[in-house]
Parts: sequence; structure tokens; C-alpha cells
Amino acid sequence: MMEINIKMMTEEAYATLQKNYKDVYKNIIDHPSDSVWLSSYIGFEPYETKKYTIDDFILEDSDNYSDVAVSNGITLYEHLHNLPRYILCNQRFWAWIEFEKAYKQSIHSIELKSDNIVKEWWLGGGARRALMLGVISRGYFMTEISIDEANNDPYAATRYINECPHGAELYRSIVYRNIGMLKNVSIPFIHTVRDMSNKYGDLMTRIEIRNIMKDASKIGSVMLIDSMESSEIYNILMRKSDKRMFQLQNEDIEKS
Repeated sequence: MMEINIKMMTEEAYATLQKNYKDVYKNIIDHPSDSVWLSSYIGFEPYETKKYTIDDFILEDSDNYSDVAVSNGITLYEHLHNLPRYILCNQRFWAWIEFEKAYKQSIHSIELKSDNIVKEWWLGGGARRALMLGVISRGYFMTEISIDEANNDPYAATRYINECPHGAELYRSIVYRNIGMLKNVSIPFIHTVRDMSNKYGDLMTRIEIRNIMKDASKIGSVMLIDSMESSEIYNILMRKSDKRMFQLQNEDIEKS
């Protein structure tokens, strides 16, 4: 595909939509196919063109968005990851993606139960949580924190997050903590959850996923974790989790 300049929603347009998120919600419900309503609603051009260029892309769509979530996240990552951080962490950039490049995908990616969905996950501002859980941005960041270039299949961990029973908790445990954004932490964390789940099955719960991330945080409080090898972190996390899970398994056996 040809190269295109990226765009960002203007500050005025974004502020207008944030202020009137209930109207935005109604327009999205009334116009499920495209965002042609946006310019007339705002009354002026909603986007500003930036100097950075990317290869154009088309995202897949499905009423059951989980069917295409991984492939779309990968597409976003492969086309956008070279952009400056201040662009990738700007909600106005993702507003352009949501309304212009991925409108139907945005609608299908989350159940529009109320106008609060638009307020929080379409137009959530610059808060970290809004970026990490945004209707489209979450696909990018989920791929970014899980891609493993050293693996023959670099997106194996990305698929695992989307497919495992507690994938939402796994993802939140990573992105809600700054330490989780370190690749040498996020990859061994995901691998620990995967391997402990394979070993202990249903005993792996959301609570244990949180405990494993707490273990990682404790490592970071006493060691320079950003300079540690992934394998070293993995071994520590596995040892601590295995001890807890083994005790829990024995307690269940005694109860039965």
C-alpha cells in the first residue's frame, strides 16, 4: 500500500467530543457504518495532518471482534511502532485511528452498553489507563508489550494473552504497572502465567496472576530489574509461583 501522512484530531475537536460524549455516543449508535457525521457535527475539519508517514493499512472487521483482535493488533504494531512515543501516547492520534481508520472495528471491539464507554474508552484523554484499554489502542499496546523478537514466533505471547482464560487480568496486570512495560519483565511474566496454567490448570486464578506480578514488583524494589536477564526473572517468578500453587494444590487434596 502507499504511504500516508498520519493525522491527529485537533485539540478543539477532541475537546468538543469529550464535552459532548453523550451526543457522540448517540451519533455512533445512529451511524454504525462510517463517521461521515463527525465533520458536520463539529462544524469544522476535525483532523490535522502531521509530517510523519506510515504505510497505509486496512484492519479486519468482524461482529465477533475477538476473531480479528490479534491480527489487527499486529497490523497496528507493524505499521505504527516506529512513530515517536509522544504520538503513540497521544489520545488525539488514536481518535483519528478510531474515527477515520477503524470506525467499524472500534464499534465492534467493545459492547456499547452506555455513553460511558465512549467517555472512557473512546475519548478517555491522556490518562495511561485510557490508552492501554482504548477501543483500538489496546490492540497496539497489547502487541507492543508481548512481542518477543527472540522467539521463532514473535507473536506467540500476544496470541496467548488473547486466548487464555484470564487474558484480561493478565494484560491489566502488565500495563497497570510501569514495571510491566519493561520487555524483560513482561515476557517472563507472560511465560510464567502460561507455564503455571499448563501445570496447575484451573488452580491458576486471577489472584495468582496478580501475585506473580507482585513478585515481579518485589524484585524491582530490591534489584535493578531493568538490567536483569529475562531468564533470571522467569526462574524467580516460576519458583515463587510454584511454591504457592503446590501448597494450594495440597490444600485442595486434603479437603477432598
